[in-house]
Amino acid sequence: MFMCETNRWTEEVDVIVVGYGGAGAVAAIAAHDAGAKVIILEKQPKDTTTEARHTPNTRMSGGAFFSYSDVEKARLYLEGMVNVANETLDTERKEILDVFAQYLVDNRRWLRDIGVETGDVEQFQPIIRGAMIDNPQFTLDGAMCVSDFSELPGADSSCVYLPKTLDGYTHGAALLKALSAAVNARGIEVLWGSPGEHLATERGQIRGITGRCGTRRFAIKARKAVVLTCGGFEFNEWMKENYLRVSPAYFIGNPVNTGDGINMAMEVGAALWHMNCASWRAVMKFPEFPIAFATAHHEMASIFVDKTGRRFANERYRMHAFAYQLTNYDDALYYPRVPFYWIFDESRRADGPLASAHGACAQLKGVPGSAYYVWSQDNLAEIDRGWVIRAGSLEELVKKIRADADNNDLMRPSVLDKTIKKYNRFCQRGKDADFHRPPWSLTPIENPPYYAVKLWPGGPNTQGGPKRNKKAQVMRPDNTPVPRLYAAGELGSVWGMLYQGGGNIAECIAFGRIAGANAAAERAW
Repeated sequence: MFMCETNRWTEEVDVIVVGYGGAGAVAAIAAHDAGAKVIILEKQPKDTTTEARHTPNTRMSGGAFFSYSDVEKARLYLEGMVNVANETLDTERKEILDVFAQYLVDNRRWLRDIGVETGDVEQFQPIIRGAMIDNPQFTLDGAMCVSDFSELPGADSSCVYLPKTLDGYTHGAALLKALSAAVNARGIEVLWGSPGEHLATERGQIRGITGRCGTRRFAIKARKAVVLTCGGFEFNEWMKENYLRVSPAYFIGNPVNTGDGINMAMEVGAALWHMNCASWRAVMKFPEFPIAFATAHHEMASIFVDKTGRRFANERYRMHAFAYQLTNYDDALYYPRVPFYWIFDESRRADGPLASAHGACAQLKGVPGSAYYVWSQDNLAEIDRGWVIRAGSLEELVKKIRADADNNDLMRPSVLDKTIKKYNRFCQRGKDADFHRPPWSLTPIENPPYYAVKLWPGGPNTQGGPKRNKKAQVMRPDNTPVPRLYAAGELGSVWGMLYQGGGNIAECIAFGRIAGANAAAERAW
């Protein structure tokens, strides 16, 4: 454990919040409103007038948050996700999900009370298309009724909300903008470019935190508690290789999420959970660009094939569980679906961008030049970059795929040709006999040139980190809390193997509130 003498503190507050994303903002607001003096440490620098430099996952997300109007149905749905994943639903897990269900019902009211408006129906269109939602239904107050696992009990009452457009910001950028306004209105201090490095302890309790701001060291005393809200480990290659179910995996979010909170919590004896879990989908990743791109609209004249050229799944997949289908390792000593290939024709190429507008393409409006990357509407710029393979015939396409070192020379023109002909027959009959894709989505691949893009397992974020209880306290392996240490957000998320869209932001709001309020309620040293 890292020790720090009290006569070396550079600053003193009641509650220290480590990480300024959605969960950190909410925790800081909740702690402040409970009477605590709060400071936020943020690893990234502050935005400038010409550059967006503070890019937490909340800001780069779609901004939707999962909600419920009925606590009992929310509880049934959350417990159902644990059960079908064959995870242990013990008393402790039930208590956590019960509290989460209660907060899911109340999250929107809390946001409204601090000045965050929701219910922007007009913004849902790109989410509907990108998340492959069929026949969307809306409530009177602007929620979209949707569940990732519609067969589970309670699913009929789940919905998601979006924050309203604010000063030109939309989606996740609008949500963080509104939360930041609430932080600023309270006069909560933010130390930019100041990552926490070690939790300071005394007599087995958390006493504060040390870190570095440029060349200056700091040691801040927490009279009451520390709240870790510093994200997951999407960009820590060692952690991903050793904890996730498949490798490599790439992510679309904040590139400074490198598992700092996990390391700090482990130093003081925290247990870990959900380390092999993520919000799993398929992404595009190109070596010259640091973060991955989320795919969009891959049902028109499109199929997915493995390294041999065979289909293996319904391309209208479950948005946040699909990458589990990619994890099977073959005894021929390779992953047959890592990478896999998105095959499509000219009609899909001309239909719109292959990438969604979030993550690497996040339009962080209000700051000039704030997009990480502006994907072209016709995909031609990405073809010129070599990110998208183009060929005049299927035989030429396969030749180019085989030349890719990631393919292992496994694909044969005859196999891909047979796969596409079979898929086109399904289109003619209006029935996908192999993978039961919706009839309306069966558009034949028949208009050359033909295209291929490599896809990888990945997604918005990991879920693992320090285990926590219903009070958001960080727990030890013996199931006792680490005194005066709390966590919220994707760092040690309550989500396990299965994840509901909009669930991480909902959790940021729920457990950010819980962590902030309970941290402020600690008795001061």
